[in-house]
Amino acid sequence: MTLFAVDNPFIRVASPTSLILFLVKVCLFYPWLFWGCYRHISRRTIPIGFYVVLGAAFIFWPPSLFINDLVTASLAIVAVYYLANPFGDHLATIVSHFGYSMLVYYFSSVVCLLLSRIILVKYPQFSSLPHTFLIPLIYGFALLVIKIVRPLADRFFSRVNNRHPVAEWCLSVLFIPLSLFFFFVQHFLTANNLGGNTAALLITLAYFILALLVMNHVGSDLHYRDQATFASHNLDSLTNYTDKLEVMYDDLRRFRHDYQNILISLSSALSDNHIAYAKQAIQELTQSSSRIVDMPTSVFEALQNITDLGVKSIVYQKLSDAIKDGLHPRLEVVRPLELTTTLQPLDAIRITAILLDNAINAAQVSKQKKVSLSLFENENAQFIIVGNSTKEAQVDLNKLAELEHSISIGNNHHLGLRNLKIILGHYPNAVNDRSSNQHWLEQKIVLPKK
Repeated sequence: MTLFAVDNPFIRVASPTSLILFLVKVCLFYPWLFWGCYRHISRRTIPIGFYVVLGAAFIFWPPSLFINDLVTASLAIVAVYYLANPFGDHLATIVSHFGYSMLVYYFSSVVCLLLSRIILVKYPQFSSLPHTFLIPLIYGFALLVIKIVRPLADRFFSRVNNRHPVAEWCLSVLFIPLSLFFFFVQHFLTANNLGGNTAALLITLAYFILALLVMNHVGSDLHYRDQATFASHNLDSLTNYTDKLEVMYDDLRRFRHDYQNILISLSSALSDNHIAYAKQAIQELTQSSSRIVDMPTSVFEALQNITDLGVKSIVYQKLSDAIKDGLHPRLEVVRPLELTTTLQPLDAIRITAILLDNAINAAQVSKQKKVSLSLFENENAQFIIVGNSTKEAQVDLNKLAELEHSISIGNNHHLGLRNLKIILGHYPNAVNDRSSNQHWLEQKIVLPKK
């Protein structure tokens, strides 16, 4: 046997009955197993046409050969990425899901094949049953494995997907050694070799456990690194926030000192009936007051109601950038709010940052140069509403929807919209609503409470 083959069963198969059984196996059972594992792992819907095309391909493209399976998996990844990717998942994310799916696929295949051989050595009277029902048994066993290991796999994907593409690509190849081992077991290990099959079964179990341990270790390590980066970011933002408060306090302290001195001068001038000097004192008082009143710092008053330190820091940073860019930001948070009630901490920061970045970029080229952020909640949901003035009287919302699926890496706005869609894809009940009218664009994120 070779690692690669192209077959024509209509010539090779001896009888019509054998041909029918073969077609049922490759056109029904194998696509069911292949796509079923991926569907349950990724929690994504697979179009029925994918099953049909794969079943037709398997007639002439035998599965369970190393190179054949690699080509099949590669083409399947491309098909899912371009044709069945409604949430705009990154390519690395789809690859990692397929890698883990293939790991479970081969693990289940090897275990069921070896167990069937071991059973048949002791009970040869059942020799026809495993051959007929092996693929459904493999699929059932694979679903059991997916269910048992799901907490570990979900924890790994939540820590790696859309955050560490290098880790996604590297760990997606864990199935390759098991694929080669499956090929060896199929074609070079005899079915009646009880000792060899038992040893192969133990090796398979050990490798699968090792692969899970590697995934868990890498996921935990990257998670702790992200937490450290997150803490460092919060510390830097809190430091900047504190520095800004100190500057504001110094300004107010100097204003109070100047205000007292000017009032004393004004009182003295009026007592001596020096009208010209009194006018000068009033003018100085007005100028000093204007510097304080006109400072665009009142926008930060609502920050006290944002209880998440990370979200508070990123909102402060983005609104400060907006003020520096000559924009007129507005922040509305009427009551204390904790976004991590409905979102993971990093996701809350990323969503807020993307929305504000896009709003600031659009407002810079508009005439009104306004940006607003409102955060509030009710008994059922939390709401993030970001608005900005626009150059156009009415923005084409369909065009924005198309940009969410753009894979261009040359436009940060495109990437921001796409990343936002990917993040919200992890929250199936979240709603992303947009509206545009009279030079104003508003985006509302509704996050149902659990």
